[in-house]
Amino acid sequence: MLHINKLSVPQQAKPHPYMKQIYHLLSTQESKQRSDSDGTLVQSFRSVQGTKYSKPGWIWFNLSYLQPSMTVAELILLRKTLHPEPLTVTVAVHSLSFGAGNLSVSSPLTEHLLTLDQLPPSGYDVFNVTASLPHQVHEPHILGFQLRFRDESGSLVLHEALTQSLYCLNTSSLSQPLLVTYKVKPTERQVFERRQRQYCRESTQQIKQYSQLRQQRSTNDTACKLYERLIDIHKTELGQWILQPTAFNISFCRGLCTKEQAKLSLADQTPKEKHLENDKRPHCSSQETSPLTVMYRSATNDIIIKQLRDIRAQSCVCSPNIRSSING
Repeated sequence: MLHINKLSVPQQAKPHPYMKQIYHLLSTQESKQRSDSDGTLVQSFRSVQGTKYSKPGWIWFNLSYLQPSMTVAELILLRKTLHPEPLTVTVAVHSLSFGAGNLSVSSPLTEHLLTLDQLPPSGYDVFNVTASLPHQVHEPHILGFQLRFRDESGSLVLHEALTQSLYCLNTSSLSQPLLVTYKVKPTERQVFERRQRQYCRESTQQIKQYSQLRQQRSTNDTACKLYERLIDIHKTELGQWILQPTAFNISFCRGLCTKEQAKLSLADQTPKEKHLENDKRPHCSSQETSPLTVMYRSATNDIIIKQLRDIRAQSCVCSPNIRSSING
């Protein structure tokens, strides 16, 4: 998930404004979600320059680090100009890819009707380009897009000129073209390449280590209850990578449990669990947990939104410590 490279940490990159919108939408939903999923929710790619087939108005992305769990893709373009007249054009999006040293152009992925004297509500034209996603990425993969326009009479319009006129294509701009990929449904964790797994593993451990340290420092001579602590990202090493949130609350269960408290939870246990419980000491544990959604900058300077589960406890309960017996 989040990799902390202590030897070389690049300058803090600002997230694309569209990614900030997505993050705020997801973070407002996390309190309604159960912590039953974990992993990357959204992965974004900024446009790049320098391909040998590059033409003005063509838009290119490097998808070499696309995660296999991403199943939906959107091309995000900021509309920068308005026409003084209420003209309409139909735009078709085609993908451009390399094969056997040649450039191939797909059939239309999607078509939109644009009214040139009106901006879209968000300021961005959003095109569904899911069909262009590669099934597997084993080597450097460059994906491009071309926009083709037809006017009201159905005649073709100068594609490259109109694309450059309508949209912000500057790769140095904060609002440059963006390709956003989504994991729309929780799926079984797929086996990534070892380097990517290590990158993910270290990040979760970093965040959860802060949670564990807070628990260890809390008092353990009071009754089992819920504790809450504020983590300031800027005061940790994670501040070099995490863009949002800048601070967050962790909550955890801590304290003493009596046998009487543990007996109250026995009614909810199965006969097998009651048998395995024996005389084991009751344990203060979380009954429900909620996730934390973070937006961070990857080692390739792409912006990623990830959900980390089991970061916040919602309620506490005294229960026999039988998990190891059941799993063992």
